[in-house]
Amino acid sequence: MEISKEDLLRINKGFGGSLRSDASLDFAIRMQENEKLGEYKKLAYLMRAILVDHPFIDANKRTAMFLIFGFAEKNKKQVNRELLIHHLVSIAKKNEINIKNIEWRLKNAIR
Repeated sequence: MEISKEDLLRINKGFGGSLRSDASLDFAIRMQENEKLGEYKKLAYLMRAILVDHPFIDANKRTAMFLIFGFAEKNKKQVNRELLIHHLVSIAKKNEINIKNIEWRLKNAIR
């Protein structure tokens, strides 16, 4: 997924948020450049950074949802909206850090 830190900041600002801490975002952005990783795993790193590490003061879940819909559109995938919301909230509540689990949840909701 081609996304820059500036893109993430702009998206989040559009939802009324602002940056609190950018270390995890920087790591997730660097992971996007790893050609050995699949698209869902790259997305999982972004989701972990946004949903678990809460880099924004507000609108973390909305920012994550926006990214997922962009990912789905770019890759011509369908999103099960209810299931996706369930997974995003669960990842955030449980502070799920296991990338494999996050990737599985994303694949389950985006086909």
